[in-house]
Amino acid sequence: MARFEVNGKSVEGVDLLRRRHWTARLDFWPFLALYALWLLLAVPALDFTDALVILGVLSASHILAFLFTAWSVDFRAFVGHSKVKDIHAANACKVIPAKFLGSKEIVPLHIQKTVASSSTSGETEEIYFDFRKQRFFYSAEKDNFFKLRYPTKDLFGHYIKGTGYGTEAKINTAMDKWGRNIFEYPQPTFQKLMKEQCMEPFFVFQFFVLAFGVWMSIGTTVCLHFSCSSYLSLLWQRID
Repeated sequence: MARFEVNGKSVEGVDLLRRRHWTARLDFWPFLALYALWLLLAVPALDFTDALVILGVLSASHILAFLFTAWSVDFRAFVGHSKVKDIHAANACKVIPAKFLGSKEIVPLHIQKTVASSSTSGETEEIYFDFRKQRFFYSAEKDNFFKLRYPTKDLFGHYIKGTGYGTEAKINTAMDKWGRNIFEYPQPTFQKLMKEQCMEPFFVFQFFVLAFGVWMSIGTTVCLHFSCSSYLSLLWQRID
């Protein structure tokens, strides 16, 4: 199953993904092939200016493809991941939140062997992902993901009979599963905020407009100098 219909309060669905190798990404090898075609076909057949214009179009398209991976989660999943049906073949998943609860996200999918609880022995396999400070586990019996349920609604006698985990390994396993009983509010760094600002579509549009204006100004200045030089050369020849 490539899509899990969770239908929870915060998560509506989950798509299984597998990260592509960087050489197989759709924003790498297609453009590498286009650059090779430009070098082999366009450069020998066209003059320098036309070849440079084609290179500029290819570079702008490559940059836009890279930016769209930051602007669109669906495009990022299409470019850098492939859909899989076997959950053991997946290493990431695209989480689709419920309506009016934010945008989609691509998060890592964790598959690990853990030490069983104090009531049982041996190892168990856990498949889960973390989404907005919430952990969702995969249930093989129901073939779906469910939010981690904390043991807060058991009978009072269950808590009285509790004897702890007993070993350091089980304590570490419980710590990894339940987390620490603290509230954390991560503050973004200046570099992260600056990167997000530079990746905004309006900022990128302004940058391209400015770059195009500078390029046109340079081109106009070069043409003006060339025209003046040609005129002075002709004038000098007539004087001679």
